[in-house]
Amino acid sequence: MKLSNLIAQYGDENVKFQSIDSCFIEAKSAKGHNKVTFGTDASFNHKGMVQLGIVVWMDRDKVDEILKKEKIEEAMSETAT
Repeated sequence: MKLSNLIAQYGDENVKFQSIDSCFIEAKSAKGHNKVTFGTDASFNHKGMVQLGIVVWMDRDKVDEILKKEKIEEAMSETAT
């Protein structure tokens, strides 16, 4: 299943995302892999995290481009109303 299909079925309005940049604590590199520590307000219990967390990696420049375009489109639609 594609991630976009999973989110569409779950409902965009029910998905919360958190950029690791905004909650980054520490990173360590060792033997071909990296360990990243971050904080979150997501709850956990004896079974683990209450909600499923999924790490998704995307090209930073491409995401910045998409978000910039989205802000421009939102500003234009606010001006039009």
